Amino acid sequence: MADITRIYLIEDDRTILHFVEETLRQRPQWKLVGHSETFAHAQVMAPLSLADVFLVDLGLPDGRGEDMLRALSVSKPDAELLVFTVFGDESRLIAALQMGATGYVLKGCSGQELIDAVEQIREGGAPISPLLARMLLKQFRAGGQGAALGGGAAGNGWPELSDRETDVLKLVAQGYVNKEIAQRLGIGPATVSTHIKNLYKKLAVHTRVAVVKVAQERGLI
Repeated sequence: MADITRIYLIEDDRTILHFVEETLRQRPQWKLVGHSETFAHAQVMAPLSLADVFLVDLGLPDGRGEDMLRALSVSKPDAELLVFTVFGDESRLIAALQMGATGYVLKGCSGQELIDAVEQIREGGAPISPLLARMLLKQFRAGGQGAALGGGAAGNGWPELSDRETDVLKLVAQGYVNKEIAQRLGIGPATVSTHIKNLYKKLAVHTRVAVVKVAQERGLI
């Protein structure tokens, strides 16, 4: 992960702003480069920032956080979108993932848990609060993979993977993290992260576990 991580917070609750500011003191190399309290302000200012990670609340006073995620996924395709919200229901989680979120953390977590989520997301992971992860896993085991994770059983018409994407996929399946994959393939961690994001899109999933399972079902690994 890069030494400097730039974070932009989209949140109307000043208590959460102070919590994030206090948390960032534990990581001096991380910088809060912007803050928006409304959808309207974020719509203008967030795309202009150089943030690596956007922390997005879903309950904005003048708009839906899901719509903000969709806009940022288009205007800032290289940034990570981490939902930070009180909404712990499955429908909001799935909608956020479908709109481009690469992580989902519930408010009330500790500062260290938020730090861990940012670190994971910067390394190509998809952090999800344990309660929600268990919810998805339960659906996954019950055969609800398509609804919960965006996967599909049908293999017809799916995009083909490049040779490099296949190489990355095989190493992900073996449990290697992004830095280790980068070392083994002789490429940068950021490039590995890009390949993993492309795998998520092509296989229509949102987690490393799901990308491996769908790839196995399709005979890709």
